Amino acid sequence: MQHRELSLGWLLAPLTVDTFLEDVWGTTHYHVKRDSPGYFDSLLDGSASIDELVGLLRPDLSLFGMVRGDDKKQPYLYRRPDGTFDAERVGKDFADGYTIVLESVQRYVRALAALLHSLEVELNYPAQVNAYITRPESRGFVCHYDDHDVLILQIRGSKLWHVYDGADVAPHRMSRHDPVDPSALPPPTDVHLGTGDLLYLPRGRVHAAEATTEVSVHLTLGLQAPTLLMLVTRALNALSYSDDRVHTQLPPRYLNAPEVRAGLSTLVRGVAEALEEPGTVAAGIDSLDDDLVRRGLSPPVGQALSNAVGIDGRSRVTKYQPLYSRVTDVPDGVTLHFAQLTVKAAADHADALRFVSDSTAPFRVCDLPGLSAAQQAELARSLIVSGFLVRLPD
Repeated sequence: MQHRELSLGWLLAPLTVDTFLEDVWGTTHYHVKRDSPGYFDSLLDGSASIDELVGLLRPDLSLFGMVRGDDKKQPYLYRRPDGTFDAERVGKDFADGYTIVLESVQRYVRALAALLHSLEVELNYPAQVNAYITRPESRGFVCHYDDHDVLILQIRGSKLWHVYDGADVAPHRMSRHDPVDPSALPPPTDVHLGTGDLLYLPRGRVHAAEATTEVSVHLTLGLQAPTLLMLVTRALNALSYSDDRVHTQLPPRYLNAPEVRAGLSTLVRGVAEALEEPGTVAAGIDSLDDDLVRRGLSPPVGQALSNAVGIDGRSRVTKYQPLYSRVTDVPDGVTLHFAQLTVKAAADHADALRFVSDSTAPFRVCDLPGLSAAQQAELARSLIVSGFLVRLPD
């Protein structure tokens, strides 16, 4: 099944994606108020009760936590001596005002994984979903900030968010994990998030939240935008595979001899100049590209074998969505990369593979460029069996 409706546009509606990226992203918080309590029902496949949500992560206690203010309890506290999950202790601490934190919920719910990868495809940013369950009139975290942008989805109940405009934490302070000084904060802007509402917070925006008179369940979609530091690091790492200057050993006594230390700048300058080369930067970007490909949602193949039977030029197909892919040149041809899979082909298939990788709409097999009719059918069959293409009714 393709989750076409699970997209950034669907999350933000009626705010348009273009307006969000041009006027809101990285600049200000934004509240999408819907008055539509069932808006997010499709995300958790009906698993909206506390027991069901907690049960999602029972196989991996490392993704489970309990938080109340500055107090965060370690996951091992909720494992019995026989290794089973101690739900009774979870219930007791929850009743005492602790918020239940479930990390990386997309690992267990396919609809969330599909939504997440849809955002990754559109924004080119890695993302993660965490779930938070808070009892009535309780608060989980104290005033804090995130080092990444977040979209907050209110799944059940409501929550009051205190957003401190004008007190953003600078990126260099985030990297040092500087704490928030509550006494230095301005009066907050209060945002009441109802069921079905969404709140966007840019990175570094100080905030806190508290539940109202009912149990609150919300999801946070963390958007991990790569930074220039990450790009330079990847480019430097790529350079290390071809340029021995990167592997130059530091001279003996470089810590103790001032004249030796002064000479290090000359060594660094040469590597820095190499980093300015377009090919080096491109190699860093390719490394980030590979990360996004590997994060791809593996398509379910199901009936793929039977769907590949009888493929010809008139057959209609479309790329499985959401799916990020890229095509690279290799010595003996080209390779299509998607999810954790690859499809290799001869060099004469390059245009066809780039066509399918870039496609966003259905097409007919005969539209594949640069191939004979037999090659078109064979490539289409291969991509259907692998799950990359989905066959449509003729």
